Amino acid sequence: MPIKIGSVTIPGRVYVPPMAGVTDIVFRGIVRRVDQGCMMATEMVSSRGLMHRPEARIMDLAANEHPIGIQIFGHEPDIMAEAAKMAQAKGADFVDVNMGCPVPKITNGKDGCALMREPELAREIIVAMKEAVDIPVTVKFRLGWDESTKNCVQFGELLEEAGVSAVTVHGRTRAQKYSGTADWSWIAQVKKALSVPVFGNGDVFEPEDAVRLLEATNCDGVAVARGTLGNPWLIPRITKLLDTGVLDDPPEVIERLVLAVHHCLGLINYKGLRVGANESRRHLTHYTKGIRGSSQYRARLTQVTSAKEVVDILAELALEAAGTDGLARYLEMVNEYDLDNGENPDKRHSQHKEHLHAPVDVNAVLPLAKPVNTVNEWRNAPSHNP
Repeated sequence: MPIKIGSVTIPGRVYVPPMAGVTDIVFRGIVRRVDQGCMMATEMVSSRGLMHRPEARIMDLAANEHPIGIQIFGHEPDIMAEAAKMAQAKGADFVDVNMGCPVPKITNGKDGCALMREPELAREIIVAMKEAVDIPVTVKFRLGWDESTKNCVQFGELLEEAGVSAVTVHGRTRAQKYSGTADWSWIAQVKKALSVPVFGNGDVFEPEDAVRLLEATNCDGVAVARGTLGNPWLIPRITKLLDTGVLDDPPEVIERLVLAVHHCLGLINYKGLRVGANESRRHLTHYTKGIRGSSQYRARLTQVTSAKEVVDILAELALEAAGTDGLARYLEMVNEYDLDNGENPDKRHSQHKEHLHAPVDVNAVLPLAKPVNTVNEWRNAPSHNP
């Protein structure tokens, strides 16, 4: 069911909100491989930082990832307005404001969730941004600063009066951060008070969780963040369950491992070998969680420095979890690509400052593979299955 956010129509009811260090252009490309209609946004970017570095690569957008928003944070209305203009110029369909981040280094500067303690300043920010851009302005916020100051309903009403086109409400306070249980009842109160679309966020890790959240809150859509780590298939599974009542099976092991390697190579291709390999580690551990016998391999995945290491380790896991047939399917899919080109991206993807603005085609088939002799060696390996 489409959702109208200002002038933008979102095909589905699932939103993948910003996650720092996660929702970069590579991650979003992975999401688009499995779901074409969800709403997404970039990692949050400092409005003040953009004034000094307007070419910030964090704002890179791919041509085929729309509907896409750029999320900014800050507390100076005029600076936030300028940053919104930059987001619009970059091609964002909407600009989102982070008023929910609980991290001290953000809130200590009056940014993120600290704005829930200064609602009038939050209102001024939205008014300034609305005057500066033509695209919709949205906001993500929490239930409040702490248990004794849950002002999410009044805060949402104030934002709507200021002109926001949609809000996302995380069902925890700033004091909770990401611990405890999300309180969906407060999200329901926000939805009841507002007329703009509301996305409910918090504790959605399975498609059935999304259904329960929407039933409990009457929200227009559901925002899924941590649940997508290593599991982008959660998004289309939620959409199908909501639209048809049919619950698709989760992906099988080999599909997960192949996409994990693809994600690793995407990061290497976009950010260079050292940074890309380092950043891929956290994703690789998420992709392998829940796979039988995977715990011993995750420790090794946290130390990888190249795509070849990743392919080798996951080949062992494929054999452990899916036997020789699973290994053969894994190697067949992985061997379609060229590892060398993936680990030596050309100059347009180098980490030198003059190249930082260059986006990549995140949906192109990314290079990854193993030398033929190593593949044959794996094909002849005995199964570890009992």
